[in-house]
Amino acid sequence: MNHDIPEELRKLQDLARHYVERELRPHEAEVDRTKNMPHDLYARLRKKSLEVGLFGYNLPVEVGGPGIPWLGQVLLREQLGHVSQAMADTVGRPPKALLACQGEQRQRYLEPVLRAEMTWAFALTEPEAGSDAGAMRTRATKTDGGWKLNGTKQFISHGDSADVVIVIAKTDDGLPTAFLVERGTKGFSVGRVHPKMGWNGYPVAELRFEDAFVSDAQVLGKPGDGLRLGLSQIGEARMGVAAHCVGMAQRAFDYVLEHARVRKQFGQALASFQGLQWMLAEMALDIEQSRALLYATARTLDLAKSPGDVRMEVSMAKLSASEMVGRVADRAVQIMGGAGYMAESPIEMIYRDARAFRIGEGTSEIQKNQIARSLLG
Repeated sequence: MNHDIPEELRKLQDLARHYVERELRPHEAEVDRTKNMPHDLYARLRKKSLEVGLFGYNLPVEVGGPGIPWLGQVLLREQLGHVSQAMADTVGRPPKALLACQGEQRQRYLEPVLRAEMTWAFALTEPEAGSDAGAMRTRATKTDGGWKLNGTKQFISHGDSADVVIVIAKTDDGLPTAFLVERGTKGFSVGRVHPKMGWNGYPVAELRFEDAFVSDAQVLGKPGDGLRLGLSQIGEARMGVAAHCVGMAQRAFDYVLEHARVRKQFGQALASFQGLQWMLAEMALDIEQSRALLYATARTLDLAKSPGDVRMEVSMAKLSASEMVGRVADRAVQIMGGAGYMAESPIEMIYRDARAFRIGEGTSEIQKNQIARSLLG
């Protein structure tokens, strides 16, 4: 299908495709099998993605990023969807909240992140505050020269190993505020590394704060900016999920399409059975519908004065693609039969990994709420 992609973005798409095939795919099976991403491999691949020009693809030119338009970003992220979440994550996408760094914060945090020398985590979710971020209980109490943090965060990506964690906590007057908390800070510890259904090799952890002291110089933005900074990247994150899901679904479809052509049952190829033909047709239609919506939303974002003007479209793209990849993965397993259930093909991994995308970056129900609010004013 012709989506009229500009030539320069085609080249970016091709670069990402080749990078996935040559640098990431060779490590995928071992990382998924062992559920472990070796630290040296993670660091090497981050540096490699920086060298080829993919690291920090979401950042603007003003801070040294490539300033790629939204359409280019989703084309790139779609290609990353052709590999596991753990491997795709090595192509770093720093949180936009770090753009709020000022003065010495830029040298201490932002610049090392841009050089792929410092890893990060973003800590918002809590045991009693998931979709309802306003219900957070982590507190920041003012003290001489800084703040003391107390509370627990959970399901924090790379929370177990990040060099710096952006922690959102409420001050005594109830203002959600962002703090830059460094690894090794006294009173800051890692609790459980949560076992998961999928995303093997991509750790999510529980973080605990017990009178963890951070100085005034580690406040990111202004007191009260916490939720704004957190939400500043939500549209980008949802577009990234949508693009990743389209890429993941395409990979599953390509794999089972070839399987249906070569696998024989009752003396003929699976592809000759009308029931399976219909399943393949439905999968192809599902993918193309979500891809068309994704690209249209990216183009709308590129033309918009503010990403906030496109909230409904972003939620539609995320909802469509995350639900779609679940259906495609399920049909892929069904077409493959027992072979699809075995951990000897990427289909079993895709089936496991796809489920999380209907939850992360706002559940499907949250997306429907956003769409309805936009429609009803």
